[in-house]
Amino acid sequence: MEKFIVELIGVFTKKDLPEDYQQFLDFRVNIENKELTDKEKIAVLRIKNTTSYHILFLNDYASMDEIDKEIEESLDGKIYNFNTRKILEGHLNA
Repeated sequence: MEKFIVELIGVFTKKDLPEDYQQFLDFRVNIENKELTDKEKIAVLRIKNTTSYHILFLNDYASMDEIDKEIEESLDGKIYNFNTRKILEGHLNA
């Protein structure tokens, strides 16, 4: 069975996050009972051809392998786009 394609909307901090994605951030923060810092890197992902979004707190990941595992397990998805992978890797290694 084919995986859902996951696209990167962007990487933001709490203060830079567009208002359209705030509800998704609030939901994820509540689920994880997390307190965000102003410098926390937040990746907003969209499942292609849906209105579903997924939030990743990039400071919680050490590698793309960990992100891939999260996306596969929680979304039954995969990041196929090379540029998206490189952008996320760049933020992980910064």
